[in-house]
Amino acid sequence: MLRKRCAGPLLLVLLTVTGCQLTQSAFSRTVGNAGAVFSAASTTLSYAHEGKITSAYAQASFVNYQSELDGLDQQLPSQQGAPDKRTVQHLLDLYRPAMQAVIQPCLEESCHWQAQVAALNRASQAFLMAGG
Repeated sequence: MLRKRCAGPLLLVLLTVTGCQLTQSAFSRTVGNAGAVFSAASTTLSYAHEGKITSAYAQASFVNYQSELDGLDQQLPSQQGAPDKRTVQHLLDLYRPAMQAVIQPCLEESCHWQAQVAALNRASQAFLMAGG
């Protein structure tokens, strides 16, 4: 009997979440996804330096991140639902250094990997915020 009472609210939540996803603009979906990828890249880089994952695993992950993010700078300005040029330019200014970290992640101990993590985190936060 308890299940029947819980199913109604759960169904309502699922429909609400699905409805929100269907009404998101292409821009919002794109920047939201990019923000999540930048966040994953930051975590991967940190985990590699903390010894939580191997360098080989991290490197393979960055190949996937690069594939997800490559060309975003070209797509973003023309996406349906894109905000004003100033906002897009701000995102692109954060995209470039973060993308450099994705393309050439610092996986050795002798490099300044913390700067890459910071760039990835800045991009992640801005992209997620822009995505709503």
